[in-house]
Amino acid sequence: MTMKMVAVLLGSLISLSALAYDTNFSLHGSRASFLMQDSRWMTLNYLHPDANKVGMRNAAKANGDTHIYLYSRNGGDGFNGGPKFDLSVINPQPDWEAQLDTLNAVGLKPVLWLTPDDSPSIVRQSMDAQKAHFTNMVNRLDSKVTGYVPCLECDEYWDAATVNALVAHLKSITDKPVGVHLTSGLGGHKGNMAYYANADYVFLQTGWDKTPAQIAAMVKQAMAVTGLPVVASEYAKESRTPAARALGDAACAAGAIGTGNGRSIVPCGYEAPPPKKKDDTEVIVGVLGIAVIGLAAYYLHTNYDFELRFDATDNFQSYGTSKTFNLFESGQKKLNFGVELTHTVTDDFNKNVIFFGFSGTF
Repeated sequence: MTMKMVAVLLGSLISLSALAYDTNFSLHGSRASFLMQDSRWMTLNYLHPDANKVGMRNAAKANGDTHIYLYSRNGGDGFNGGPKFDLSVINPQPDWEAQLDTLNAVGLKPVLWLTPDDSPSIVRQSMDAQKAHFTNMVNRLDSKVTGYVPCLECDEYWDAATVNALVAHLKSITDKPVGVHLTSGLGGHKGNMAYYANADYVFLQTGWDKTPAQIAAMVKQAMAVTGLPVVASEYAKESRTPAARALGDAACAAGAIGTGNGRSIVPCGYEAPPPKKKDDTEVIVGVLGIAVIGLAAYYLHTNYDFELRFDATDNFQSYGTSKTFNLFESGQKKLNFGVELTHTVTDDFNKNVIFFGFSGTF
């Protein structure tokens, strides 16, 4: 009987893997219902102390939502919460970390909208004051937030240079995605594409009373003109109706990667996670691995006739040295001893291996 002995790995010097980034921070596939006019709810005002938080959470989950849009401050914008109180004034509160924990626990990932419209007391503040608020919110809440939008309908009150500066500031203090939202239409009422210059996403407001075909055309245009992923974020005042869901479905079918006023279909945009950048420790270990394996390979090749090996593609490189020693051979029976040193690099990991093994036929 002939039996092949499988080589046995006896040791590995170093084996490191760098995983891709947490896709929870991507807005691809996001699903929100931030306008619920029938209940006089706008989830942006969820963090107001008097908001019907349980009602909003339950309604959002019932509509299939995965994300929830929240204001970090407000000075006038929004549906009134009812005859007894007004939700249009919001200031940061000490319990917001706990509030966001509750949302994440029920499967609603917060997207923080940092500036409201219809709030002159806020938007007229200095650039330093705006940046200070952004920084405070990121410092406090970044670990509990999926993404940011610096302003709702930014072009109502700020020029493109101001918005770009605020987006750049956000991106300097967080690695979460940042989207830009303007008034209705691509580039807002001014048709100014410069507003999107620093953005990761376009939060497209299509306006009301559009047909599914019109929504699809606007999404396709936004993708083609900006080259950015598009969230169809504002197309229906009541997100829980079949008509609103049909509009959201049309946006997804046209290539949108998320919706803000409800939809029926689950798939809506997919983003393959990019490889994570290696940290300093991984880089140092990788360099040491290259040095050790390289020197050992050269020495063994020069002095002991080891074979040098190299293999490479666009995203894979492997090099090292190996040699097989014949320990025993008689007829068809043989026993070999193998030694291999290899350094492998791909987009996702560095790996250095010292291998000793036996193989043969009996």
